[in-house]
Amino acid sequence: MKIIEGFKPAKSALSRQAMADPYPVSPALRQRLKELFATENPEQAVRQIIDEVRRRGDAALLDYTLKIDGVKLTSLEVSKQQVNNACREVNAELVSALNLAAERIRSFHLEQKDAIWSGIAGLNSPQLIRPLERVGVYVPGGTACYPSTVLMTAIPARVAGVSEVILVTPPGESGIVPPPTLVAANIAGVDRIFSLGGAQAIAALAFGTESIPGVDKICGPGNIFVVLAKKLVYGVVDIDGLQGPSEMLIIADQTADVHRVRLSGLEPRLSW
Repeated sequence: MKIIEGFKPAKSALSRQAMADPYPVSPALRQRLKELFATENPEQAVRQIIDEVRRRGDAALLDYTLKIDGVKLTSLEVSKQQVNNACREVNAELVSALNLAAERIRSFHLEQKDAIWSGIAGLNSPQLIRPLERVGVYVPGGTACYPSTVLMTAIPARVAGVSEVILVTPPGESGIVPPPTLVAANIAGVDRIFSLGGAQAIAALAFGTESIPGVDKICGPGNIFVVLAKKLVYGVVDIDGLQGPSEMLIIADQTADVHRVRLSGLEPRLSW
């Protein structure tokens, strides 16, 4: 995280020219790409992953999870028992907070669904919502977990009337999906959960494999490889968008509490 203090440094940072490299990655990551895919170009690596998943299905998913995440899985789908165990394991305060957030998100989207927009000359414009059959939700993971992302992507699909919601999220180092993510998925009404991340997860949702059904639309944020995969499968399936890194601008003067300002800047990066 980069903190810029003062008007002149902020102006300089905001006025910088766009980077020539369309896919900026660290030298260490470029070396890793070269070792795994014989290329330093992230898009070429993602194309290889997508092609392998289309050709080899679940076998490719398990191979890439071991190769990239360092996790050896025997099964991709998270069982109902694992979800139930997570619901017992997570503390009641967090469960209560997630339920409250879910209620508010659901209420907002119910209002949105039933809204009639007022237009020019007093004309009303109602919406006609046609729910999709199956939607895939990508939830980032690995070093942190994001139960709020689960709620904010799965609940709108449920409110819209989507028949089936599939969730994919990377496994932790132990191969287990973080319990808060599973609890949030249970609260949001997710139908099936798969322990799978990265470009390979997007490819699986787009084309389907032996275990993972193909979907009509993929939603949710991710790293550069997830974004590139969404870009490459768009047209085969619909996507919600191509999300970049989170950005925040805080304007504060000399009366502001520096500690609180810094905490506000850290907030989007905090995990459960």
